[in-house]
Amino acid sequence: MITVTIHRKTLEHHRACSEGLALYDAIAASQPESDARRDRRIKIANWTRLHSIWPYVAGYGAFARWLEERGIIPRAVLSGADLSGADLSGADLSGADLSVANLYGANLYGADFSGANLHGANLSCADLYGADLYGANLHGANLSGADLSVTDLYGANLYGANLSGADLDGANLYGANLYGANLRGAYRGSSSPIPGWRTLANGYLEREEES
Repeated sequence: MITVTIHRKTLEHHRACSEGLALYDAIAASQPESDARRDRRIKIANWTRLHSIWPYVAGYGAFARWLEERGIIPRAVLSGADLSGADLSGADLSGADLSVANLYGANLYGADFSGANLHGANLSCADLYGADLYGANLHGANLSGADLSVTDLYGANLYGANLSGADLDGANLYGANLYGANLRGAYRGSSSPIPGWRTLANGYLEREEES
């Protein structure tokens, strides 16, 4: 465990944006009144992964990356993290490294994973409705039973991914790499066809060579 101390003067020195300073002031105001220096610095003892994730979940992803780049807070290490069942709806995790992370059953509704590395991640049964996965790396990811309806997967790498039983109704798969992916039993509805897969009358997919 480590202790992270953030000084307001440090933010001002690096010319933090007004929104970032406002966030700092709001957090500082919530510190114990017994802390006589709370107006000048925020001290977080026992910094954990949850502290790293919070700004991304709360919509301050860009500010968190700004802080990380300047060494003000530790970089979020999410590779291999256990986030099963977590509520990350609307989170900004664009470009994040979530390789081999466990996101089983997580609420990822409307989250931004554009350009993120989700290689080998477990997203089984996750709610990804309306999520942005533009250009994301999902090589070998487990997306079985996931809700990917109205999800943007433009240019995503889904090589060898498991999408069996997933809901792909309205998902944008233009330019996505689906080589070796398993889409058996996935639901496509009336959306555009997927090369190599047949959409049955009930909207579910099967391989074209299957009878």
